[in-house]
Amino acid sequence: MKVVLLALAMLVAACASPPPPAQTRDKSTTTANPSSLSRDTTDCERQAALAGAGERAKAFESCMRAKSRTPQR
Repeated sequence: MKVVLLALAMLVAACASPPPPAQTRDKSTTTANPSSLSRDTTDCERQAALAGAGERAKAFESCMRAKSRTPQR
């Protein structure tokens, strides 16, 4: 009886599908869709508006870097 159960368990385990491969998120701006870039830019502009007068550019750049949206050179 134990042998039959063991054989059945091995058969079921062999027929099970393997887990799907892990998906990696590509944060490159070249593959991001335009609406995502627009949304990130708008969010960062909103955060920069709350910064002091001399710190707006730095706040915007810092926000975009945090979202992995560094300028292309």
